[in-house]
Amino acid sequence: MKSIKLSRAVLGALVVLVMSLPAMAQSTTQSNTTTTQDSQPAASQTTTITTQGSPASATNASDANAPMSKGEMKEQKKEQKRQQKQQEKAADANAKAEKYHAKAQEDEAKATKHDADALKQEHKSTDATDKANSVQ
Repeated sequence: MKSIKLSRAVLGALVVLVMSLPAMAQSTTQSNTTTTQDSQPAASQTTTITTQGSPASATNASDANAPMSKGEMKEQKKEQKRQQKQQEKAADANAKAEKYHAKAQEDEAKATKHDADALKQEHKSTDATDKANSVQ
């Protein structure tokens, strides 16, 4: 019974983790490379800009040098808050699962101690019976 409860708690934490993985995997990388040449053929300059963010911000940013609009900034903050909430939920679920696991281990230790005490009592009564029978 205890192992079933423990497995349910672990399974619940695993489900929360699996459900949070797609959100964590949504961050994308976008690279824009611009090469400019001076009038002299030997001199060239290459600039690479790499940005990381959610797919919405990567697709909305058609030019990496253009400033973000208020709507894009608001959307980015909203996405960050959503991801943070999801991470907090996963952390809470993991904390609950660990707490439940610790409680289950504690209960199991108590049950083992109880069983050991019961065995000791049984041995005492068996020894007393054997002693009483051997005296006769």
